[in-house]
Amino acid sequence: MTMPAQQQVPHRFQALDSLRGIAALIVAIEHLGAQGPVLGHRFFFLGSLWVDFFFVLSGFVIASAYGERLVAGFPARRFVWLRLGRIWPVHALVLAAYLGIELAVWLSGSAALTGREAFGLERGPGDFAVQVLLLQALVPGAIMVWSIASWSIAVELVLYLLAAWCWRPLGRGWWLASLGAGLAAGLALQFPEQLGGYHKLVRGLCGFGLGTGCWIAWQRWHGLSRRGAGVVWSLAELGIAALVGWTILRFGYSGSFLAYDLLFAAMVLIFACQRGALSVLLLTRPWMALGTWSYSLYLVHALAESATMTVLARLGAGLGWGWAFTRGSAPNRPAVAAELGFYADLAGLAALLASVAAAWAIYRLVEQPMRDRSRAFAPRIG
Repeated sequence: MTMPAQQQVPHRFQALDSLRGIAALIVAIEHLGAQGPVLGHRFFFLGSLWVDFFFVLSGFVIASAYGERLVAGFPARRFVWLRLGRIWPVHALVLAAYLGIELAVWLSGSAALTGREAFGLERGPGDFAVQVLLLQALVPGAIMVWSIASWSIAVELVLYLLAAWCWRPLGRGWWLASLGAGLAAGLALQFPEQLGGYHKLVRGLCGFGLGTGCWIAWQRWHGLSRRGAGVVWSLAELGIAALVGWTILRFGYSGSFLAYDLLFAAMVLIFACQRGALSVLLLTRPWMALGTWSYSLYLVHALAESATMTVLARLGAGLGWGWAFTRGSAPNRPAVAAELGFYADLAGLAALLASVAAAWAIYRLVEQPMRDRSRAFAPRIG
């Protein structure tokens, strides 16, 4: 069914990396709350659905890199250490920035910076420790506070722990159990009221499990991609991209998460072959760079967008254009009035460029160095 651990050859799915970057950018546009005709389109306001693409892709990548290795005896603690080295440093940096903002408001005694009192609403001090430890997926009351985007990272951590300590005892049936759990989670998502605060955790399990199944399918059938003509794969890539986009626009948040995850799984399988015209585009340097910075972009974009729009609003007020700004998607985030049309898109574009620049800096200064250090230390664990 799968290759022995000693025969597995690491494979770099660069087109999927680029797709992850595009998905992170879509999420960033949604949280921007742009008012322009382009960035304010309904498709972007449904951007959070692309978080489920992250879960499917994560299951695929973790299964490809560690599935057989964990079953064969790769130390679970070392695996968890490596994953923490990948996700925690950037999370800690962004969380520290949010804490710094709250402390600045508290020390200054002025709510001008955030539009509210220090440590109020979603920034209560009691939830901070839960966020630091990335436990909010298990503490539903703390899942959408402080660094809100990190909720999916906390879910990912739970999924890593399940893989680390469950796959090896399951033996060669590890992937089947993971796929079955994903399908069961997808069915459970049809009854969200029964899941309570654990809806997001079950949502992650669904995507991750289906992603694991994608890896097994790719192992068995990826050789077919060498036989198909490039035009066929181009049509397949365009078709699945169009189908995903149409489905999101048609059903939005009322759609089935299981259906979305199945579509994202099909997208992962098709683009993993890297044979079509869209893959050729995704393998160009700009999109690959965006994929490289995608994790940092996902976590830092809210801060960068708020800072950029606040600066633009204050510059506008100084020039007598204060009327052009309205309240955005958060109390402390201004937005350009929709009446200004494409000028609102330009302001949003400036915020997105600032987010990408911040992501690049964080990747170079924090994410990549800390990942390298965790890898260097990993052989001492387990």
